[in-house]
Amino acid sequence: MKFIKNTYKVEKLRFVLFTSFLFFSAIFCGYTKVNNLLHASIILFIITLIIAPETRRIFYINNNRKRGFIFVAIFLLYFAVSNLWGSNPINIESSLTHSFYIIMFLGMMVSVLESGNRMILIYACLAGLFCLSLYCLVFEYHSISQMRRVSHNFPGPENVIDISGYAAIGILLSLIAFRDKANKIVLLSIPVFLTVLIISQSRGPVIALLVPLLITIPFRKMTRKHAFLSVAIIIMLIAGLLYSALGGKIIHRFGELSTQIFLRLSIWSHTLGLVYNMPIFGHGFDYHLEFTNYSGEHIRTTHSVYFGALLKGGAVGLLLLLLMLAHGLNSLMRAAKEGMRLELCLFLFMMIFYLSQGLFVISNPTEYWYLFWFPLAFGLVGKRQATI
Repeated sequence: MKFIKNTYKVEKLRFVLFTSFLFFSAIFCGYTKVNNLLHASIILFIITLIIAPETRRIFYINNNRKRGFIFVAIFLLYFAVSNLWGSNPINIESSLTHSFYIIMFLGMMVSVLESGNRMILIYACLAGLFCLSLYCLVFEYHSISQMRRVSHNFPGPENVIDISGYAAIGILLSLIAFRDKANKIVLLSIPVFLTVLIISQSRGPVIALLVPLLITIPFRKMTRKHAFLSVAIIIMLIAGLLYSALGGKIIHRFGELSTQIFLRLSIWSHTLGLVYNMPIFGHGFDYHLEFTNYSGEHIRTTHSVYFGALLKGGAVGLLLLLLMLAHGLNSLMRAAKEGMRLELCLFLFMMIFYLSQGLFVISNPTEYWYLFWFPLAFGLVGKRQATI
């Protein structure tokens, strides 16, 4: 009895530390003190796995879950090992460490998402993202809306595209919380997230949010009331865009979409030229672009996780990335048939967002832990099992 009681205390403390990390990391991106919460929760998670063997079942509760974690582990291990044929082989130690953190993060995410504490985790993430969005509107409104950048004191991501990605995830988590608990109060956060999305004038996150919503919304089940409400909101948004100075900027930004597409295509064309030299295993984990685009812009990243995987890990690296994503997508497509459409929407958002955005995703906790690994955890869960 004492052993069971001690195990419960360890698990409870780990849960508190982990949800605290999720809350604070949504606000303070990459801060050491916040990351220490993750490190402490990982230590307690390992202790739990040792003293309570039944908790290990989160990694292999069924064949689908087992395959998911195997795909993630192989992906992480491969890119860590790819340091050996890169320019800095000694970096393998750092990459392996970060990969271990990510595996533990995903394990803790899955364990909570399948437990009775699932909504507490979602509320913690939602609260952190909401606080950051409020900070943007109160202290960074002018910088973001006029110059599309943030001040040096901003605690969150440096890139406004990532900030709007946070806001999009906030919208989806608000809808998940409303669906599961019928809590209308959480819907009040959506206008705040939506305002951040608008003032950032970022096309990618908006497209990455709208496309999955249109795909996953069950139009056949919509009532007349829902249809009228949706139309009214759309009319209000269009009116706001047409009759405001900020709206004019947003329309202009989307008008430049074709130009940006050609800029991205030129980057990817250059990337493919480099991949041609090392097509199978790529140039190694630490390799990055170094050229000046036809627009005069100095380019260092592929502006796509998919092309980044191809450049660094070759065809093998890209295949491993696609296998990992395809597994999560397949799991959530099956779960969507039982009502988990919003989780599928979250996963699709991540996949579309990283088509044209982002650095690579293996590192210490930073913005892409929320934008990439957080949605991936829902893919590992898929259809929720009995509480572990």
